[in-house]
Amino acid sequence: MLRDHLSLWAYTAPNTTAYPLLVAEYGEVCEALEFTTVAPGGFGDLACVVKLADARLPRPELGLFARVCLRDGPITCFAGEWSDPASVLDAQRGEYLLLAALGGGVALRDDPDDSVYSAQTAQAIIAAEFARRSSFLAVDADQSLVLPNAPTQTFSPAYDGYHLEEVVHDLAFALGDYTWGVWDHGTHRDGAGFPTWQLQMHPRDTTTSHYTAQAADILGWRVAPSGQRAYNVVQVAYVDPTNGPATVTVSDPRLAAGGAQNLAPFRRRKLRRSLGAVPLTATQATAIATAWLQQYQNVTNKVEVELRAVRDAAGHALPLHQARADRNLYVPELAVRGPALTSGPTPGVNQFYIVETSYRETAAGDYRLILTLDNDADQAGHLLAQLKLSYDAAQRRRGSYRVVTSPGAPEVGYCGATLANQSAGATVGVAINFKTVLAKAPTSIVLTPSATSNAGTASAANLSVYGFTLQWTVAAAGATTWLGTYQTVGN
Repeated sequence: MLRDHLSLWAYTAPNTTAYPLLVAEYGEVCEALEFTTVAPGGFGDLACVVKLADARLPRPELGLFARVCLRDGPITCFAGEWSDPASVLDAQRGEYLLLAALGGGVALRDDPDDSVYSAQTAQAIIAAEFARRSSFLAVDADQSLVLPNAPTQTFSPAYDGYHLEEVVHDLAFALGDYTWGVWDHGTHRDGAGFPTWQLQMHPRDTTTSHYTAQAADILGWRVAPSGQRAYNVVQVAYVDPTNGPATVTVSDPRLAAGGAQNLAPFRRRKLRRSLGAVPLTATQATAIATAWLQQYQNVTNKVEVELRAVRDAAGHALPLHQARADRNLYVPELAVRGPALTSGPTPGVNQFYIVETSYRETAAGDYRLILTLDNDADQAGHLLAQLKLSYDAAQRRRGSYRVVTSPGAPEVGYCGATLANQSAGATVGVAINFKTVLAKAPTSIVLTPSATSNAGTASAANLSVYGFTLQWTVAAAGATTWLGTYQTVGN
């Protein structure tokens, strides 16, 4: 059975008439429990062994997509749905159920789709994505904790086959040092009486002390300075919606003008990253680069702490299973790591942001909490994860045998012509071929002249996915010239 009076509730998905609502508690027959919380993400995953008299009998509340809620009285430790329930028979342990679950945030991955936005705030984009899925989205519709600081930056992304988790992750990245998670709602309950899943998104807090760990609470730690996050020049490549590809570079002011180390803590090291094809202005790209620089310009660490006990900010003991990611841990014993002995919590010295919590208890009754803390970076693993995400997203995009522009992504190009011996008042036209095939015909074309001679105002006609006709009126008899750029709208 589970220790500390933890209860493991399993129930069929509420608010549906496909099958009856079944609710059961399995804490008495649960062994070897392990669950995680992560930032970004919220509730991570859960695994456990359930020993039953006959594990072969069908139990809908333990079936695929049924719900799970791990509770400590009124406190939710984990909430999600079963993802890989398996019936097992082996020689050592006999017959049992090996259950695995994913946190409620998995519901954000249900519906990859297309969408396009023009100069919208991140809040407005997320609200629109929620509205498009309102009839089936398993996450609570309450968005009061989605960017409560209401950032004013606007974005014009075109999402081709993106699901809601990718949209949220993309916007958090574009806003700067933001994080998100799907946690239990404070007051809303589902049809079975358990907390609904609520999306929360906010700037990352690295200063507030949420938990403390005294020397007697610590089973072990590993703190190692990380060269993978030691950079004092950051250059990001991005795509401007009007001017196309560009780069922006920010540097640690402690470096000398020519790049010599000067007062910087280490020699000049540049981090270069691509922000992908999301349309960003120079101001937005600079804000992202600056946020990275602030994290990397001082030597940081890979940190892992294993605890037998944890306390709140006031020093009162807490059950290990109540600790969550997206909080900060203060370890007074690490104060001596600073250049000067600190008298209180100092981020990066003796206080660390919690990236992941992993609570484990075995069938023998042993239990512990492992925390992966701020600055834990595995560059190879990070790049591999990026490749997997990119490959997965690529499988959902359209255009299998030719290059097709993503829905809503404007095409910008050069156009125009010089025509000799034209009559006064004549309307002349030139066919303009797009560089790629558009997802759909644009609703209009914005034309910007750069050089004209003997020509009236130009216009676009015969709009299609392949191109358009550039036309203008000749002012007087003779040669006429119109040169400029075009930008598609509404494609």
